Amino acid sequence: MLRSIRQPFSLASWYLRGISAYAPEGPPAFVFDIDGVLIQGGTVLLEAKKALAKLYTDNGAKPRYPVCFLTNGGGVTEAQKAEQLSGWLDVAVGVDQVVLSHTPYRELAKDLGDKPVVISGRGASEVAAAYGFKRAVTTSQLSARYPTAVPFCHDPGLTPEGEAIPDMVDPSCGTEEAPFQAVLVFSDPTDWYRDLQLITDVIMSGGVMGRSEPPAGGQPVPLYYSNPDIIYANEFPAPRFGQGCFAAALDAVYAAVNGHSIKQFKVFGKPHSEPYRLMEGLLLQQAKLIGLDLPSAGHKLPFGAVYAVGDNPASDIAGARAAGRPWTSILVRTGIFRRPAGENDPKHPADFVVQDVLQAVDAALHRTRHNKWHSMR
Repeated sequence: MLRSIRQPFSLASWYLRGISAYAPEGPPAFVFDIDGVLIQGGTVLLEAKKALAKLYTDNGAKPRYPVCFLTNGGGVTEAQKAEQLSGWLDVAVGVDQVVLSHTPYRELAKDLGDKPVVISGRGASEVAAAYGFKRAVTTSQLSARYPTAVPFCHDPGLTPEGEAIPDMVDPSCGTEEAPFQAVLVFSDPTDWYRDLQLITDVIMSGGVMGRSEPPAGGQPVPLYYSNPDIIYANEFPAPRFGQGCFAAALDAVYAAVNGHSIKQFKVFGKPHSEPYRLMEGLLLQQAKLIGLDLPSAGHKLPFGAVYAVGDNPASDIAGARAAGRPWTSILVRTGIFRRPAGENDPKHPADFVVQDVLQAVDAALHRTRHNKWHSMR
């Protein structure tokens, strides 16, 4: 299991990066990644509970500042994740404080909600239904309907728990009558062989299962990924493959079969802009609910800083930096990032580098109190 090793905390030990000599006017806001920051696999970090306690009222019922959670994880609804976080952290977390990797798919449902789509990943069926996708078909349902399409699946008609896979709501989905209009990967697929095969089939056929190629002039079936993470951290000592690895594998398989890469696809999740724009709206909404006195900031966010705490330089830090000020990146050492003390990530350097989330919150509150900018290079 990865362990958080606390070291003596000294603001004076940080290297200054010289971004600003003072804190801008306005209250702070906090945005936390989850895996590798607040939890490690199924284990809640003790520092996480202590950190959140400093940002909430004494009974944990209300945040003192805007506090939200932005993760490239998924597989559950925002309401379920909020309930899970509340239980883990001993503070009240509402659905309007959570953005998951697939949260931007809600917008896609406005156009695709009534159309046949293929969905992949843990929990995809329940989440898709909650978002308004009425004709979504899981890859497990496809394998049950077309067992010869995946001959090496152990039993394409059963779930991993041995239960029968529910029938497709609309049996016409994926036929000439109702071709699939998109493929959406909601979370990390659990059966790569099955999903690599079936998603390739859908894209190559123009959305009709069993058709060898799309009709002349037919539109390609667009593919959506909820996040680009190559690796992530859990209890295992080394990082594990993420959805980005599945995307790379799918593109390699597709290219090997077709001679070219997948042409029409879209990737959401950190470090892309969509989740940050969603999060900014939630932070403003929460600031008003708390009753904070926000300064007039024109078209800019009225926060002194939005502290984005994460463990993955390629997603958490790169995304916060791309979002621009007042986003302020804080990198912790309890997940993906493991460089020696005193070092930052060379490719995606954070504004702060600390040991864990408690040090991150302490540093942010210190800056808020003393009107000074501390950062680490």
